[in-house]
Amino acid sequence: MDILAKTQSNFDTFIKDYIDTLLSSGLEDLGKLLETLDDVLASSRPKHLTIVHKKKRSILTTLGLISFHRRYYYDEINKEYLFYLDAMLQISKRSRMMDDVKLKLIEAASEMSYAKAGRYASCPTCPVSKSTVGRLIKSTDFYVEEVKHLHVNDAKIHIQIDEKYVHVLGKKHQQRLFTCTIFKGVRTSKKRRILLNRTLIAHSNLVKLYKKLNQHLLNRYQVTFDDTVFISGDLAQYIQQSPQHIHVCRAIYVPDKYHIKYALRKTLGILVTDHEINDPTFQKTLIDALSPLEDDDARKVKNLLKKRPQFIQPYLDSTYEGCSQEAMNSHFYSSRFDKLPNTFHMSTINRLSTVITAKHNHAKLILGFKHETYDPPNLLLGREVMDTLKYSINTSGMKKYTRKMID
Repeated sequence: MDILAKTQSNFDTFIKDYIDTLLSSGLEDLGKLLETLDDVLASSRPKHLTIVHKKKRSILTTLGLISFHRRYYYDEINKEYLFYLDAMLQISKRSRMMDDVKLKLIEAASEMSYAKAGRYASCPTCPVSKSTVGRLIKSTDFYVEEVKHLHVNDAKIHIQIDEKYVHVLGKKHQQRLFTCTIFKGVRTSKKRRILLNRTLIAHSNLVKLYKKLNQHLLNRYQVTFDDTVFISGDLAQYIQQSPQHIHVCRAIYVPDKYHIKYALRKTLGILVTDHEINDPTFQKTLIDALSPLEDDDARKVKNLLKKRPQFIQPYLDSTYEGCSQEAMNSHFYSSRFDKLPNTFHMSTINRLSTVITAKHNHAKLILGFKHETYDPPNLLLGREVMDTLKYSINTSGMKKYTRKMID
């Protein structure tokens, strides 16, 4: 579909046509340059390289498609076939895209469907198929270089744990993606609470999530065994037991105020303050009132007040910041995983979650692409060959920037 402006000035048309022409001619010049390099290599090749034929190669860049012809050789010494130009420039044997296109495709795929990512992250005239985007994500190695800088403050470290239900291929019911947000300090701006020193973590395996959590607490937040962190969340058993999985410092579970107070309002129709819910006499009254109710939330709150009333004592601690909307998983993961047609393999969900969390953590995401290249034939190698090419290429007919690449 073409989207056009209702009115377009001559200047707009001129600029657009000029840029299109510049890109087209620049890509064409690059193709000719590669063909010239191939001609020079052919004229100076060793005798044991026999030319078989010429073959066209097209490589997609973020600016468009580069196409060029180069010679295919048979190496009589090593008894193998190769493209001499590809070997010298270390062009991947089978990849049809440059790495910059792959980077954009993976980033876009963390925000939109594979089909849309293939259209919007690639060159407009050369969209990439959704199956290609899917294969790219599965075959890429992901490595995150986390940010270690912290805004200095005296606030306590807070951890908010939750889960996101996602649709997984081959599974009848939705599966859980465990999510975690760490923050240290809160800044208020126009009645909005902004978390400081925030770190997002997500994984489908709870053990691996806790492993990442311990690593972040130790490496970025520099905790010691004497430090205490607050872990907040709903009344799920795995969240209540999460302090047992923190091995680098002490941890205290604090149930989210919203879940406690909402359950009391829903079942008993009452609003309670932090001081009231921490009063032992009032707690006994609540337990008696909740006992005959069959509501699941009422049962969880009753058991909490009866067996672990100490969990809600931090409500009265001025250093406890509570849970935050900014740490909810819906802000970060729902836009990609929430819709029913979006079904994935769980390994793909973990990979896309890595991209999402790295982006919001302002971390460096290093992607390892698999490149299979030809080995250069046994002759002048490396810089010596490239210097030979420089002196053998006639640059007089080239544009300024193309000539600069050779000179």
